[in-house]
Amino acid sequence: MPSARSLPCHTAAPVPSRWAGRLSWLAGAALAAGWTVMAAAQTLPPPLQSAGLTVPAPPKPQAPAGQTPAGQKPVGQTPAGRPADVPGTCADHEPAGQAVLDALSGGDEAFAELARRSPADAFRCSSLFPGEAALAALRGAATLAPFDAVGAADQLIGRPGGAEIVALALDPGLLSRALDTGLPFYETRHELRKRLGKPELRALEIQAAKALAASLARDPAAMAPKIGALLDDMVDDPPADRFHIAMALSAEDLFGLIARIGPQLYTSSLDGLVNILQIQLKQERRSLLDLARGERTRPLWADFFVATVGGGRAASLFGANPATARDLMRESLRALLPARDAPVPGADAAMVIGALADAMDLDNRAVRAALEDELAVWYRGTGETPARTMAGLAGSLHATRLSGRPATPAFEAERFLQRHPPAALPVLTGQRLFRNGINVQRMTFYDDPDGRASFRGFLRQHRAQGWALHSQSGFTVAVSPDRHGRRIIIVADEPGASDAGRAAAWDWMAREGLTPSIVIHRGHSYHEDSTMTEIAPATALVFWGSCGGHTRLRATLERAPDALVLATQNIGVSTVNEALLGIIENRLLADGVIDWNGVWREAQGRIRDRRFASYKRPDQDSANLAFRAWQVRAATP
Repeated sequence: MPSARSLPCHTAAPVPSRWAGRLSWLAGAALAAGWTVMAAAQTLPPPLQSAGLTVPAPPKPQAPAGQTPAGQKPVGQTPAGRPADVPGTCADHEPAGQAVLDALSGGDEAFAELARRSPADAFRCSSLFPGEAALAALRGAATLAPFDAVGAADQLIGRPGGAEIVALALDPGLLSRALDTGLPFYETRHELRKRLGKPELRALEIQAAKALAASLARDPAAMAPKIGALLDDMVDDPPADRFHIAMALSAEDLFGLIARIGPQLYTSSLDGLVNILQIQLKQERRSLLDLARGERTRPLWADFFVATVGGGRAASLFGANPATARDLMRESLRALLPARDAPVPGADAAMVIGALADAMDLDNRAVRAALEDELAVWYRGTGETPARTMAGLAGSLHATRLSGRPATPAFEAERFLQRHPPAALPVLTGQRLFRNGINVQRMTFYDDPDGRASFRGFLRQHRAQGWALHSQSGFTVAVSPDRHGRRIIIVADEPGASDAGRAAAWDWMAREGLTPSIVIHRGHSYHEDSTMTEIAPATALVFWGSCGGHTRLRATLERAPDALVLATQNIGVSTVNEALLGIIENRLLADGVIDWNGVWREAQGRIRDRRFASYKRPDQDSANLAFRAWQVRAATP
């Protein structure tokens, strides 16, 4: 993941008046010269400050003498110890670490030491080390770390003598002794499947499954994130291969895995684990209710509930049987909302409030009624405690989203809306979104297949709509046609430009006096930390288009307390992102504000992808509302 760059606090600043004239010039130039088509050699006419919107090659980020902007490396500076002409990318297209770079500068002895100390790095980057001495070092490392050698089989076989190293590493005895936690087998099973016979592969797999289960039972806190990271890394694998590792785990192990790391998993990983847990429980003739009441599993139920419901799987959790759902809700309330004035176990108050509200937002009327009744009973029987306030706020949020659907008499009798009114959400006024008729947006793209494809889609969509597109070193500026005296400027990353391109984009915006009011993340969830640094206190709207972007709500609001957040609760899809963002852009240009009723009505009519249902409307997002309501409650004497 790219290192997060600490950006200065971007305060709201008035847009210089020169923009009005420059944008008028741009509109005519775009139509006359056909600038809706980008060209690599495009050069815009000077002078910069008077002719119109131009995007010059940005200078290197400046800082006071002797200083570097926080979190940045000086542009053009190579890492310490790395010669300027040394290749820095290994055969897996990932950058070489410092240990590999040091070995490159240290000769054969340095590589031999790397192979002994860190065989994984030596094998992963073995293509950078030709020669017989390196081959000998790899041969020795293969006996100590055979799985690392197997993982690099494709690049080893391509060099003289490499096939012998792979054959050595495939010795069943060596592999069996090197199983460790069992993870090495699953990390290299694609290569093992191609190169081992079925009997040897099956025997090794049985040993790996036992080692994995034993390791998870021995140290679940340490092993759970490693298993989760493996599942997330395999996002492009067929489900049968990707989740093969989970088939070795018991229902209790799967339950603990979801409870401990569920909110950090890609949504597809969470979905797969929940599905396998349901299969495993059925095979064991048990139910989720057994886990909610079990001595070993009950302490983790609160975390499991928040992870599962927060991941959009409330219907899977409660099923279709109202009686079972009622019992599960009763156990969940006990776990999530202790009657005494005690900390909420495993999750903060806002997450619990939002999860309880989401749990009741089900299509199955009978199950929904059972959950409503249980919340009302628990609320009525509890004294005035913070936990009761949390239950009341969850009931209030649910009541606001009923939209004409009937609630049970017991639920209605508690008057949740009157007793616990939700906090007012910030309003995205024209003054917050536009300055001098200009709305500025930051859109982040990243250098992976998804990021490059999304960026091409971004260019294609805006070119077709007549926007002026200007590509420069590391970033692209897209400017909308004028509509009712309003324009949108999107400053977008170009995949591959990394931190230098982002620094150049911010430097350009600073010179032009532009401050983004909207920040848009276009990429996988593992890039979210980098986009988070783009959010400033004055940001009005944040769009998380990644899978499970909803888990970033709290961190987003901590950076921008008055922002609205549009995020996915489940799977994010590029085509949905493009359509939804296009609707928002049109609304901004037509009305100068964002009417969420209009946006959602249009989106539901145009977007046919069922995955749009996982996108959380900002003004009805229960976690967003819960976070603000709890803040108000905490601030009240």
